[in-house]
Amino acid sequence: MRPESWQAVFYSTESDRCPVLEELRKLPKEDRVEIGQTLRLVQEEGPEIGMPYTEQICNEICAIRVRVGRTRWRLLFCTYIGRELIILHMFAKKTKAIPRKEKDIAERRRLDWLRRMEG
Repeated sequence: MRPESWQAVFYSTESDRCPVLEELRKLPKEDRVEIGQTLRLVQEEGPEIGMPYTEQICNEICAIRVRVGRTRWRLLFCTYIGRELIILHMFAKKTKAIPRKEKDIAERRRLDWLRRMEG
C-alpha cells in the first residue's frame, strides 16, 4: 500500500464483534471479490474519488457503491484522522434512496466508535 493510501478500518462493537465483516463472510465469492476490489480502489484514490464509486450520504457519512449483477451494495463509512475509512455498515440497496434505517445504523455506530476512540 502506498504511504498516501487510506486504510480501511471496520467498525467493531465493544465486545469485538465486527458486523460488516460478519455480513461480508456470508456473501457469495463473486460479491466479496467485487466489494474488495472497489474498497481497494477507494483506499488508493481516496474517498473523494466520487461517482460511480463513492457518494456523500449525509453530513459525516459517505457510501462506497458496488454493483454485482442486479445487487447494489452500499458500504457506509466515515473518515477519521490519519487517513482512515471507518466502514460502519453494509447493506443491499433495494430502493432509490438509502433508507433512513440504514443511515441511522451507520450514525449510531459512528458515534459509538468516536466515543470509544476519543474517550
